[in-house]
Amino acid sequence: MTGPTESGGAAALAARLNLDAIVAEASRLIAIEGHQDHPAEERAVAGHVAERLRSCGAEVDLQPVTGDRVNVIARLRGSRPGPTLMLNAHLDTVPPYGMVDGLVPRVADGRLWGRGASDMKGALATMIAVVELLAGADVDFAGELLLTGVAGEENGSPGMRALVESGVTADFAVVGEPTMLRVGRAHKGAMWAQATFRGVATHGSVPDDGVNAVYHAARFITAIERNLVETLDRRRHPLLGPATVNVGMVNGGDRPPMVPASCVVALDRRWLPSERHDEVLAELRAIVADLRRTDPTVDATVEEMEGTATFVHTPLDCPPDNSYLRMLCGVAADPEPVGLQFWTDAALLATAGIPAVVCGPGDIAQAHSLREWVALDQLHGAAKVYLAMAQRMLSVRPHQCDAEVEV
Repeated sequence: MTGPTESGGAAALAARLNLDAIVAEASRLIAIEGHQDHPAEERAVAGHVAERLRSCGAEVDLQPVTGDRVNVIARLRGSRPGPTLMLNAHLDTVPPYGMVDGLVPRVADGRLWGRGASDMKGALATMIAVVELLAGADVDFAGELLLTGVAGEENGSPGMRALVESGVTADFAVVGEPTMLRVGRAHKGAMWAQATFRGVATHGSVPDDGVNAVYHAARFITAIERNLVETLDRRRHPLLGPATVNVGMVNGGDRPPMVPASCVVALDRRWLPSERHDEVLAELRAIVADLRRTDPTVDATVEEMEGTATFVHTPLDCPPDNSYLRMLCGVAADPEPVGLQFWTDAALLATAGIPAVVCGPGDIAQAHSLREWVALDQLHGAAKVYLAMAQRMLSVRPHQCDAEVEV
């Protein structure tokens, strides 16, 4: 890790972090099933986390989300006025799918294996360890440490939406998605869009009597490949690179001897902080309008798909001069922040006015895989990073230590 030299008191606190205890807690979390296909979703995970944090001495609330789903909101209040640091993790995982023994955690080859090891029960375990340490009777700090465990990040983020709609506040938030402990200050927004083309069916032996919706869809795809891809490539962010579009699905027609009366094209559009949500959709609709001007038989609509239409999946772009961002970079794996290629709940926090970044243990490549794992040294490193950030931001010190932690 880089950053300022720790004072004796800060180093003494860091020395209390117990990797075996962190791995044990992460293992307990992995063993508790919690995902969208489970009858109780992640409610059992929330119950365990709430009880664990109460046992640490935190004030814990269970915030209703939808149905039986709840968020866990835990607070530690310091003895002096100061800022609020939020550590955030989601409580759910994706289902185990074909992951053999995904709910049976094991340690081997310097790794913790199991569903959620990297995404993101490992990070949650390290955050709990930091709460427990700061709740110690001999620890003093300013402001407030807030740990939020949210429901349903893997299927529509209802937990984070409920959290921000409740008016939660913080001066800075760290979302523990896997980044190999680098600080992700930016990521693209996400939109799934669907272009539906309507034609006129007729017998395949007399195609001129109908209107071929697949042909129109093909022209739309060609226009995207030849024109829109090049246009987006010129729009760039210093950390994220260009905006992108991908044609992911094409579905049209019923059988070979029929002129197809419909064709659907589904796209994934990743948009930059410099773009606007309404402009992204309008740009796709403009392509259809251009096709219609050339051929009046083109009949199509473009709409955002259910996968992202529930709420606007905005980009994340924490200002590079944010003092807390620079503070976190000073203790993370890299002194310079990075851009991420995946969407996170941090964007919802930022939209609500809370400066937010992403920094957590493990590699995103392991998330959702059938052999999910996180390196043990990443778990230990994450606990050190979160603790060091709390020490600097909240001026944490042991009571018996007269020296202030350097900030």
